[in-house]
Amino acid sequence: MRPRLTILTCLAVLVPAGAVGCGGSSQTPAPLAISISEAGGEASFKAPKSTEGGLVEIKFENKGKAPHSVQLALLKGDHSIEEGLKIIQGNSPKTPEWLRAEGGVGTTAPGQTATAVLNLPSGSYALTELGGPGLTGAPATGSLEVTAGDEGDLPSTPATVTAAETGKDSFAWEISGLKAGENELTFHSEGDKALHLIAAYRLKDGQDPSLAEIEKSFRSPKPPAFAELETVIQSPVLDGGNSQTTTLDLKKGVYVFFCPLTDRDGGKPHFEEGLLKKVEIK
Repeated sequence: MRPRLTILTCLAVLVPAGAVGCGGSSQTPAPLAISISEAGGEASFKAPKSTEGGLVEIKFENKGKAPHSVQLALLKGDHSIEEGLKIIQGNSPKTPEWLRAEGGVGTTAPGQTATAVLNLPSGSYALTELGGPGLTGAPATGSLEVTAGDEGDLPSTPATVTAAETGKDSFAWEISGLKAGENELTFHSEGDKALHLIAAYRLKDGQDPSLAEIEKSFRSPKPPAFAELETVIQSPVLDGGNSQTTTLDLKKGVYVFFCPLTDRDGGKPHFEEGLLKKVEIK
């Protein structure tokens, strides 16, 4: 659950990406309003102290002048918010079982409001920013208590993106329905010990690097020359077995989809285990 450090390592420089949203649903989700603002060079969340869980629609309002996001992390057992944030913001490639990635809202442009629909278990949550696109300074943090609620089906979407588990330490992107423009989609994260996010960027026109060249570029301190950095997209982190709705705002062209995270026990980043793919958007 360290997208800030890992994605910055992969791309070195990131810029604002699209918002997160959802389609219609036959069941009315419980509303959860979260906003973020800036003062004195620091960002802070405004959220209720508690909210009903189960099927939830997050409405995230960015009142700041920089891009921001919100990640929800469930703390199981007697672990404190401070313990959870220390792990999230740390450098360890391992994530303990008591810290669960429950999703949230991806990077949202200044002055914009974004939404996402997901199922939230009851418990104590840490709130933090994802980092990555356009974030400067320390990420905002906060806390939230979620009470028991009724789980429900996510709203149907015309597109899906799945980080599919294909074997031991083996994954693959299963992507369908994406087109140029704003795409409503459902993001599925698979793997008992896995955590995934969607990261993507458009290749510059006329550029066609191999997957090996792209993978090599992730280890460079400089952003790849073939990447159109203003198109970078980043979703929230989801534990294996979780799903949520989100949107991707895409241009025509070829995109590189990847996941830079590792399994809970560490190991290789997922782009080395199959989650690296070029996708043509028409």
